[in-house]
Amino acid sequence: MTKDRDVVQEWIQTQNEVLQFFQCEGEFFIKPLDYEWTIRHTEDFYFLSYWIRKNKRVDAVIVKKNGLPMVYRKREYTMVVAIDCVKIAFVFRNSQQIDVELE
Repeated sequence: MTKDRDVVQEWIQTQNEVLQFFQCEGEFFIKPLDYEWTIRHTEDFYFLSYWIRKNKRVDAVIVKKNGLPMVYRKREYTMVVAIDCVKIAFVFRNSQQIDVELE
């Protein structure tokens, strides 16, 4: 159990700090990983590949912004914005829920 603190607000603040660290704006899920990785490209696409264990590679398509791949390098870290098959947990504040009938 957590103490009297708002862990969701702490996570949001941490995400904002990561974006400030890389000096970029974005509305995307941040997924910190500690795996071996590489970037490769074909004529039109850039790909991020990372290995979650030996012989188990995950490939993701790197998103482009203004025609350039969204790869941000800063000190000992690189942030790559890519499309990967991931489950995303959407976290909402309960007080913001509205009752509407969707068509």
